[in-house]
Amino acid sequence: MTNHAYMRERTNRDLSMIPGAYGLPLIGHTFTFINDNVSWVLNNHRRYGPVFKQSLGFQNIVATVGPDLVRQITLDQDKVFSSQAGWEGMVGEFFQGSLIVQDFETHRMQRKLMQTAFKAESLHGYIEHMNDIVQFRLREWPKDEPMRFYPAVKTLLLDIAAKVFLGAQLKEQGPRINKAFIDFAAGATSIVKKNWPGFAYQKGLRGRQVLDQFIRQGIEEKRHGDGTDMLSHFCRERNEAGEYYSEQAITDHMLFLLFAAHDTTSSALTMAMHQLAGHQAWQAELRNSLREIDADTPTFDHLGSNIPELDYTFKETLRIYPPVPGVIRRTIRPCEIGGYEIPSHTMVSTSISGTHYMEEYWTEPRRFDPLRFSDARQEHKQRKFLWAPFGGGAHKCIGLHFADMLFKCLMFNLLKEHQVGYQSEAQAHGKILYVPFTRPRDDLPLIITKSKA
Repeated sequence: MTNHAYMRERTNRDLSMIPGAYGLPLIGHTFTFINDNVSWVLNNHRRYGPVFKQSLGFQNIVATVGPDLVRQITLDQDKVFSSQAGWEGMVGEFFQGSLIVQDFETHRMQRKLMQTAFKAESLHGYIEHMNDIVQFRLREWPKDEPMRFYPAVKTLLLDIAAKVFLGAQLKEQGPRINKAFIDFAAGATSIVKKNWPGFAYQKGLRGRQVLDQFIRQGIEEKRHGDGTDMLSHFCRERNEAGEYYSEQAITDHMLFLLFAAHDTTSSALTMAMHQLAGHQAWQAELRNSLREIDADTPTFDHLGSNIPELDYTFKETLRIYPPVPGVIRRTIRPCEIGGYEIPSHTMVSTSISGTHYMEEYWTEPRRFDPLRFSDARQEHKQRKFLWAPFGGGAHKCIGLHFADMLFKCLMFNLLKEHQVGYQSEAQAHGKILYVPFTRPRDDLPLIITKSKA
């Protein structure tokens, strides 16, 4: 990881020039934000405008909301915002060397390593493995009786990650790798960043070591093979000097991708099923659209633009529940944000989730309404970056098309011939947890039945 000079500077904590309040001593607004970040951001927006200060996770941060500010901070046309300085203190030990903690030219060069794995031709090669694993797991899922969807879909997606990302079948190693992955994810998103015995952070670092060793053991063989999994693509890539990327670079990138693809997609699918269980009319309309496809197994082309209702469902789920609620950066030099002069080395965030709920743009933003993305309405196109679940600019999620395909693959295979419903109607108003990733507190018990219509 390149250690730029600005990384050695102390973070500016004086935000006296910004309206707002720091909240409680030390913890600031951390727990209020965790409980309901959307309401917290919107309340501050109404009170102070699109720029205000906040204190989260022991950091004083200039908070922003609105499509224009999302655009300014994510596009970063003047190269004034450092992703490395923004994220390193939060996730650095877990995602060292990954794209999220790299800036500018270093980021561009490392991103090149990953591009082949996410090109259309590569995505075409992944769909067969996805379908096989999804259909195998769906046959195992209980029918006509309650099942907890969130842990079930996490297990399914870990199988897909092992096969599509690593070209491996977990088999007897499954429980060990699954536990390591769960510990890794919990540690990476823990609030207390202390490597103390018994804390999630320490367990997460141990889990990272297990996963690191698991990935490394296949690198040399994959360099000289013809595999089509992501790890094989990474192993065969060469830098601008014609050299293979190091084992460290490959494992760092794979660990971040595994985390990002697995947990964010688990969340998105869970929240989509939560909404569909509570909106049976739209679920029936979506099912009818899926049945118009004359195939039992979806192809890459089927999951593209052939099923508009499926695309609207994907987009509306990510509007209401963006997998990452915001972007955080640190300024490299003084700049202006929303009319305020911001000093060098100041933490800055922009709220994607808050922007997705702004009433001046969205019709009844708290209502599940997939047709807001239809050609007739196109609410998301009123302003650039009004809908931005994958961020933007150089750091825009490299796996966004993969995530789109994976989401739609499971939805197609499950909903074409099955109906999903709540175990209890009270679930429609149940508690939603937003950290580390959005999900219902009860893990979403659902009943899957064979559709009669």
